[in-house]
Amino acid sequence: MIFTRRRTLLLAAPLLLATGSPLWAQGTYPDRPIKLLVPFPAGALTDSLGRLIAEGLRPVLGQPVVVENRPGAGTLLGASIVAKAAPDGYSLMVATSTTLAISPSMYAAPPAVPSDFIGVAMIGTVSLLLVTRADLAVTGLADLVREMRRAPGKLNFASPGTGTMHHLIIEMIKAQEKVSATHIPYQGSMAALSDLLTGRVDFMFLDAVAAMPQIQAGKVKVIAVAAGKRLAALPNVPTVAETLPQIDLQAWQSIAAPKATPMAIVQRLNTEINRLVDSPEGRAALQKVGVDAAPMSIQALNELIVRDEKRLGDLVRATGLRAS
Repeated sequence: MIFTRRRTLLLAAPLLLATGSPLWAQGTYPDRPIKLLVPFPAGALTDSLGRLIAEGLRPVLGQPVVVENRPGAGTLLGASIVAKAAPDGYSLMVATSTTLAISPSMYAAPPAVPSDFIGVAMIGTVSLLLVTRADLAVTGLADLVREMRRAPGKLNFASPGTGTMHHLIIEMIKAQEKVSATHIPYQGSMAALSDLLTGRVDFMFLDAVAAMPQIQAGKVKVIAVAAGKRLAALPNVPTVAETLPQIDLQAWQSIAAPKATPMAIVQRLNTEINRLVDSPEGRAALQKVGVDAAPMSIQALNELIVRDEKRLGDLVRATGLRAS
């Protein structure tokens, strides 16, 4: 009986490998720490998500998942490091819609492009809040547009970096409504928020996790939300699309790996991350930072990346955005 069982497993192994089963990967991967690169500064939403995923994967993979922050070049500095890494499952990246669908279109020769990666797992979609300094005399997005039209170039807006979704949405509003405001890019949301609080900038899109404490303290005003629907925490704040229906964009966050990473490893990671984000605890943790969990299959995620690379890339080209 023992011989028969062993012989059956040996005979089955080639078939399991051919069908992409993670059986072999579970036996040998991982056998050392995994690096999860975050192409944003520490303290930003993407950093928080990276650490949440890293902590959730550690017990199920049996190895540390070490988060490394490498901001710069519209997230493409960090992305280029992962793109060049060995495709062995030990170099992963928190890949945002900025990294995989926006920033590459802003460079004549981008240091990393979507085809350098395979999407491993979706974390979720991100709610961005349009906030203004507390004393800015606007009460809604329509008011803000009118103010930009009344005084072209007078208002300035911040973003956590050129080419981020936070930046692209405002550029789309400017282009559609034929208004102007001055863009001031920062390296991350927290530095931008600091200048918003002191009145050095007038408005910006901000991740919910960073914006909500300031809104609740009355230090900034929230006038719109870039999300698929109104937020339960802010039921009276309309979505951007309610005021400007043609501007219906939403940021997302995922995990990606170098493109030649073995499919068995990608499938193992997809299964574990989906289980993590789709658990009641995972969904609740994501909701606290303004992210709606959106577990996906590998195929669905990579189809989304292809669609958004074209869709958002076309928007970048239409607005004339270029890396600065």
